[in-house]
Amino acid sequence: MLGAAFAVLLMGAAGCGAGRPPVAPTDEVQDVEPLTPDTSPIGLRRSVVADQYFWLRAKVLEGEAPAPFAAAFAAMRDLRADLAADPTAWEDLEVPLGTARRARDLAAAYAGLPVTKDVGGKIVSLRARALELARALEASEAAYRAGPFREHDAEIARAAKDLSASLLPNVDAILRTLESDMALPGVSRPIVVTLVGDAPYPSIFAADARGHATASFVRVHGLDGGALAETVLHESLHAIDELTVRSPTAMNMLRAVLGRHGIDDSDPNVEMAVNTVTFAEAASLVRRFVDPRHRPMGESGFYTLYPPAADIVEAWNRRIDGASLDDTSDAIAKAVVAP
Repeated sequence: MLGAAFAVLLMGAAGCGAGRPPVAPTDEVQDVEPLTPDTSPIGLRRSVVADQYFWLRAKVLEGEAPAPFAAAFAAMRDLRADLAADPTAWEDLEVPLGTARRARDLAAAYAGLPVTKDVGGKIVSLRARALELARALEASEAAYRAGPFREHDAEIARAAKDLSASLLPNVDAILRTLESDMALPGVSRPIVVTLVGDAPYPSIFAADARGHATASFVRVHGLDGGALAETVLHESLHAIDELTVRSPTAMNMLRAVLGRHGIDDSDPNVEMAVNTVTFAEAASLVRRFVDPRHRPMGESGFYTLYPPAADIVEAWNRRIDGASLDDTSDAIAKAVVAP
């Protein structure tokens, strides 16, 4: 589910216990490692099982994986075939990655999944498929630690160091600004983002059906500087939106105004409009607090795919300059419904 108070503790926070600075890879690989002090309003972590899971999702798109991971690759490939009709169906598998320390923990979580699930009109054997993947991940865990994860661990440490130097020193000012821009309640606890080496997308957000549990993951390969900071903020904003779904926030005001224009939650335009605002706000925060020359990531992809995006971004930038939420929401809704 794309979409999602800035400082509500994510499920991944369980992995961010002891505060310590980023560390370089060592021979003693910890299951889950906090990469920021536990006092940081945005916490970073790395998790071997999450890293292996998303690496496999990327490998399935590439079409192959090394021999030691053949069974896990096949299990992930089968899941992709089952879930392809509904990208949100992956959330059942990915929310537990916010707390699982080992593949065996995933198996325990997956044992509670529904036996079957309707995915795009097709009934799939969700629990059996998920348990098959968890067992294959556990069987290949040692090989993954000794192989692909060593390279990923170095990339994750590099990204954590980058964020610790660029984003995190400004995080308190970012939080105050974000609260004002998005009409959010006060904040008190951290959002936690898990950094992974590879994934099928730059970032992945998952939430349970009630919006009570969420997890965020950012692929660090190929990302640095402002792009990396924007991606982390983007995922944090998804979590905020999901976890404040019943609060009078800017996003929820926008949804209400879209509804008055005949665009309800069943219309994909709602998700696309909210996602555009999320991109615009994250990019603006990077320009204001990290790198004033930063080029918004949406300009190289998302904005070009959604025709109303340019007008939505313009309306949101006026909001940042002081426009009211009423005027901003109305302008965005008119951009969405325009021919």
